[in-house]
Amino acid sequence: MYIVLSWRYVESLCKKIAREIIEDGFLPNKIVALAKGGIFVGSLLSDYLGVSKIVCLDIREEREKIDGNRLLLVDDFINTGKTMSRALRLVDGGEVRTASLLMLEKSDFIPDYLGDYLTDYYWVIFPWNVFEDLSNIISNILREEGETSQSKLRRIVSEKGLNIHSLEAVFPGKFEDVLEFMELKGLIEKKIEGGRVYWRLVE
Repeated sequence: MYIVLSWRYVESLCKKIAREIIEDGFLPNKIVALAKGGIFVGSLLSDYLGVSKIVCLDIREEREKIDGNRLLLVDDFINTGKTMSRALRLVDGGEVRTASLLMLEKSDFIPDYLGDYLTDYYWVIFPWNVFEDLSNIISNILREEGETSQSKLRRIVSEKGLNIHSLEAVFPGKFEDVLEFMELKGLIEKKIEGGRVYWRLVE
């Protein structure tokens, strides 16, 4: 199952986190944002908190430790907690605190500041991942089904757990936008026959 988050909801979670940080009396002098979702979260938090220094941390790359007096390590989603735990080993500050928009309730890692938590596992589609996630879903369907009409493609996407109507309510026209960009990038091809639009994967 999938959950589609709007920019408005994301901003409300960031506002909640920022308020808790301020009320806690913790003023970071640097935000360390985990790539890539944490970059967007970190940018919003920096605006609310008035923190001008933001550093991007990609735990997949070897690098020197990030240092600072008061660091805020941020991510968009904590699943098992392994990513955040590893990231903590890559920062070195007098005081380091963690924040995340969402966390799976069963996570072994609990951040200092949290927007909300999920009781069950869902594939969370953040506003900054809509194209990537939807492109992967469409590609997998076309790989399984072969050439497919656009109306059938929409139906199968819903059957896979991503309700198209919910997607359109949050991001109107996004499904068609993704198809357009996938075609522009040469990932899929369009055919019009009998007034119906068909798509196939370019292998």
